Amino acid sequence: MLQVPRPALWIGFAGLLPFAAGAVAVWVLPQGWNDFAQFIQMAYAACILSFMGAVHWGLAMAGTGVSGPGVARAGAPGGDSHAGMTWTRTFGSVIPPLLAWLSLVMAPLPGLILLILSFVGLFWADLQAIRLGQAPTWYLPLRKALTIGVVICLGISLMRLVM
Repeated sequence: MLQVPRPALWIGFAGLLPFAAGAVAVWVLPQGWNDFAQFIQMAYAACILSFMGAVHWGLAMAGTGVSGPGVARAGAPGGDSHAGMTWTRTFGSVIPPLLAWLSLVMAPLPGLILLILSFVGLFWADLQAIRLGQAPTWYLPLRKALTIGVVICLGISLMRLVM
């Protein structure tokens, strides 16, 4: 964590506060209000999941990881002059917002499960990007800590739904 730029560290951990507030609120607020707190937490999670997908879009736009199959090439059908925008990376970056949206149109129980699995899957994608040199190495400890925090908070809310 010492290598993580301070703005990313502070803003990243501040971003856990709404997750934690939601996890507490679903247990302590009276019936009806706790359901509303659940929705607010899920909506926030969907926004963050979408944002994290956009991180991968941004890394692709920045041109990191420009080799390999599926690279969009200038003059090729569907291609352009931005070689970092591979089909795999571009498609992968839009999956998180689609899953986030889907989680909000589902009932709360499957929606929360989908969000948890999506954050875990996104961490796996982040790990792969770091291993391939498509994301900075300092990103891993930050993403690991934040993913654990998000999954714990969403898991606490999930427990309320199943109990």
